[in-house]
Amino acid sequence: MKPIGWLAATGLAVAPSDRGPADFSGAFAEAPVLTWRTELPGEPVPSATHTELGAPLLHGDHVYVGSAGSEALHVLDRRTGQVVDAYAAHAPVQSRPVIVDEVLYFSDAGGTTWAYVLGDDTPRWKHESGAPILGSPTLQEDMVYISNLDNVVVALKRVSGELEWRYAHRLDATRSVELELYGAPSPEPAGELLLAGFSDGRLVGLDIVSGEPQWQRTIGEGAYPDLIAPAVATDDAALVSGFSEPLLVLDLEGRAVRWRQEVGGPQVPTVLDLPQGKTIFHGGVDGELRRIDLRTGEVAWSWDSGTGTALSTPVPTEAGMLVAASGGALYLVDPESGGLSWAWRPMFHSSGITATPAVEGRQAVVVTNAGYIMSFVSPAAPAEDPGWDLTGPAR
Repeated sequence: MKPIGWLAATGLAVAPSDRGPADFSGAFAEAPVLTWRTELPGEPVPSATHTELGAPLLHGDHVYVGSAGSEALHVLDRRTGQVVDAYAAHAPVQSRPVIVDEVLYFSDAGGTTWAYVLGDDTPRWKHESGAPILGSPTLQEDMVYISNLDNVVVALKRVSGELEWRYAHRLDATRSVELELYGAPSPEPAGELLLAGFSDGRLVGLDIVSGEPQWQRTIGEGAYPDLIAPAVATDDAALVSGFSEPLLVLDLEGRAVRWRQEVGGPQVPTVLDLPQGKTIFHGGVDGELRRIDLRTGEVAWSWDSGTGTALSTPVPTEAGMLVAASGGALYLVDPESGGLSWAWRPMFHSSGITATPAVEGRQAVVVTNAGYIMSFVSPAAPAEDPGWDLTGPAR
């Protein structure tokens, strides 16, 4: 286990949050313990196996999470897991919600995007896109950007939900794919552009104000070229991953490929600004977590989950990179060595974890594909030694 404090160099280590319960303040710095587990709200999904895509959000005293078996976004107490509220939707919510300025934004699998003022049961606005949405809304200044499974991107005014522009992508007719995957990535702002990925493997740079396409570039390859993971804008380039392959860095001005790795991924990689330089932690579709130098593409290490199934977005904590496998377990991996520090395995053979865990303070909340949500808490740091003998004199 690396020493506590490695994360401070990234700028992500902050003082204990004042948004969450005081008993979860501090850092997720040690292997955690399970504190509660409960079934996700809603009806049982009529399938022997299913996937829960709705990543949880921690905010204040609550957990906000969707469920494949209900048409709502549910609110749970962070300390107990008890359901305390719900925000109505038209279909299951299968992506992480967003809260900005005490307004809750989320989309559902029926294609509707919702905006609720926290605590108000009546939506401020809603917008129907016409096709399922599995990505989180992207908020940028006074706009909300959404992608749906019909390869459509829309820009909505943040206050009113009014449609600003709509872009419908024409799929590349020359690309031959057997199946289209069930997913569409959230758009990514990059200066004057909005980067949108599509099921034919293309990345399109849209004018963020007008929605007019400025350029497009084929990225995805292999049996499933779909761009499921959102692009990551970094400086003057974009980090992009096809589902099957590849992972690459694309220059945004000339669209030249700076480097590529022959591995794909379904979820967004994590980029950290470490003392050694900007570093990528990428969860592959092959079940391997890789640490990669952003500038050169050199792989520092690769850790194999042994599952052969897709990994979630790795979440940086002081205890290590927290990552889950869709056909496996929850893991803590040492960011320096790539060694496994800790693992928790679901108790049901049909389970696995597809949705990215949520971490705030000492708490991590995880949703399993078997339909459970659970809380893990890292032990609090021991009290500081007061400097005197508490045992008293010998008798």
